[in-house]
Amino acid sequence: MADAPSPEEGPDAAEVRLNRLLNLILEAAVEAIGFDAATVTARHGSDLATVAATDQHFIALDDAQYEKGEGPCLTVLDPHDPLWLDDAGQLEDGWDHFSRTARDLGVHSTLSMHLPVDSDELAASLNLYSKQRLEASSEQVEHAAHFADQLAAAILSVDAHRSTAKLASDLAEAMRTRAVIEQAKGILMSDKRIDADEAFDQLTQLSQHSNMKLRDVARGLVHQRSQNPSP
Repeated sequence: MADAPSPEEGPDAAEVRLNRLLNLILEAAVEAIGFDAATVTARHGSDLATVAATDQHFIALDDAQYEKGEGPCLTVLDPHDPLWLDDAGQLEDGWDHFSRTARDLGVHSTLSMHLPVDSDELAASLNLYSKQRLEASSEQVEHAAHFADQLAAAILSVDAHRSTAKLASDLAEAMRTRAVIEQAKGILMSDKRIDADEAFDQLTQLSQHSNMKLRDVARGLVHQRSQNPSP
């Protein structure tokens, strides 16, 4: 049986496709390269956000960099050689907040790489995090570069009939709501003991059944939890 057509072909539909594409590529990258988690950081104007992640717990490491305006994922937003850190929690010079957060999360080796989606409006990076200390290898960096190209192609191909400027605008809106969507997914994962994909599917179903935008469903769920926290 053919899949039912999407009830709405607007920014939310583009955001759903983008989320699925990026997370599929990130999951493959984590497995192939041997890291524990991966995220994608995007910058549109002054907005910074994690637009995809294989494990929501590691978003805190991205957030630590956004808060202070420094760290490897931000450095490689502009064209830059890949940044490999043998032990992010034991940095001796600079990036103190990032290093402390990495230490708190038990993150050791990290690899951050520029995504070639460059325009005047949009920049992005791939970030790989490991809870073990890995030995840097040119083979791993080469594999990461392959996935970085795939991620860039996915970002640029979403709703390809739209202009690049319109796509960038949609991504900026996605970035502004990504944190609350990831938080809502985390609530569902914890309450229902499901994985990230199932949580995202449930959010999408709630959006369709309630005829509400995905971001509004997520905000409502997070607000409800803030008013009635779990015991």
